[in-house]
Amino acid sequence: MAKINLQDYVKYGKLFDAYEKLLSEDRQKVMSMYFEFNMTLAEIAKEKDISRQAVLDSIEKSCLKLEEYESKLHIVQKEELLETKLKELLAVCKTKEQKQKVEELLGK
Repeated sequence: MAKINLQDYVKYGKLFDAYEKLLSEDRQKVMSMYFEFNMTLAEIAKEKDISRQAVLDSIEKSCLKLEEYESKLHIVQKEELLETKLKELLAVCKTKEQKQKVEELLGK
């Protein structure tokens, strides 16, 4: 995984949100810098005083761990399914109160 494309960037960002606390503190920091603060490998390497290759290795290993957690726990998959179902429910709501309640659940 030399470079993460946009689709994977979103995927791993969601996985990181769900499973961040299951990673080591050091990997959490690297992943946070990369996914939340959009820092480059060079910027992270300079900040952590390690090589860019070490940063890339950390990100790659963390992404593999995140995928492993998702394959076992399915939290992101369940959240996405729930969001889809709530949007379907919103489309058939009859009253303003119902719509407001569903939008509240969706976080709108």
